[in-house]
Amino acid sequence: MHNKLYWYKIYGNILCSEIEYPHLIRTGEQLPDIFIKVTSLVPPLKEGQTYYVSPITKEHILFHNQVGSFQITHGRTIEMWPNKGVTLTQLTPFVFGYCIAMLFWQRNQIAIHCSAVERNGKALIIAGDSGSGKSTLTSKLLENNFHLMADDVAILDISAKGDIMVYPAFPQQKLCRDAVHRNHYNTEDLLYIDEDRDKFAIPCRDRFCESPTKLCAMLCLSAHQGSTDVTLSELNGHQKLLSFLENNFLFPMFRNSGGFVVQDMQNCLQIIQTLAIYAMIRPVGIDSTDMQLDKIKKTIFQSKEEK
Repeated sequence: MHNKLYWYKIYGNILCSEIEYPHLIRTGEQLPDIFIKVTSLVPPLKEGQTYYVSPITKEHILFHNQVGSFQITHGRTIEMWPNKGVTLTQLTPFVFGYCIAMLFWQRNQIAIHCSAVERNGKALIIAGDSGSGKSTLTSKLLENNFHLMADDVAILDISAKGDIMVYPAFPQQKLCRDAVHRNHYNTEDLLYIDEDRDKFAIPCRDRFCESPTKLCAMLCLSAHQGSTDVTLSELNGHQKLLSFLENNFLFPMFRNSGGFVVQDMQNCLQIIQTLAIYAMIRPVGIDSTDMQLDKIKKTIFQSKEEK
């Protein structure tokens, strides 16, 4: 039985949790928008079953994986059941990944698998496959007067004025071991995150944007063998829509389950009508972050002082 509750700010909401999450921004006790609970009532699994996703609806989602079971209801509550021998800490990546994405999907908001940064009141989201260089580019931006908004999941919503807004997650960036060494961090001072990807948690409290910010562009980053330069081009038409859909955090699940509904497509189409989406290609084996930064500043973050 959990008697103590912890209160946090996340994605523009007040979170009340039975579990302490030191990487989140603490706040005082107030009326919560989201609950995180632990329960001992384990839903039944078929014999030999290790992974399962229930029918996906806006009211209820239940899924099981290698670490536990998770239930998301009414865009408000996340309940979890750890598997035997699994700690609550090991559940954390799934809580603030799939569970959060599902919860906001139930609210008709969109979760994008990306990093998000802010500069001069404008937000940029950076998407790309594993190994594309998202974390390295994000680190470079943070070194050059950008502020972190999200590291893995950005929540987008359309305001009453029709603006696309990005909501801040929490002040922590995940870096792979190579990036940690490249940025001269001491691994002994960092929290190791065991997600089968050999990553460390980097606190970014002093470089974090806490306010919802208008989204100005989306960048889809990829690495190509044989390239020697960085190219940046704006996407249009079907390619633009496909890039946006493929970087939806829940896209793999939707593709296999049919959870994507008409309202989701309408929201996506409304967003890409006004959102500029760019494809950036970087060379492999070359440190091109200065070139990437230069193109981003000149193309997306133009201002009088930068011209």
